Amino acid sequence: MKSKLKLDLLKLDLACAEKCYNKKQLSKKACISYDNLMKILNNRIALTAISLGKIAKALEVKPQDLIQE
Repeated sequence: MKSKLKLDLLKLDLACAEKCYNKKQLSKKACISYDNLMKILNNRIALTAISLGKIAKALEVKPQDLIQE
């Protein structure tokens, strides 16, 4: 069974707060369009490993620090 990556929104918000990023700034730093970031956050499109990596790199955290257990 393929595991589905899912962002932990609280952990993401805390990481954004630490960097003082809003969602638009995060999308720009992560090189992900704002529309796609919002679709990921609202579970309208699947979170890929690449997108997770981009978001984690932008926030300077490990990818596993942003996903739900």
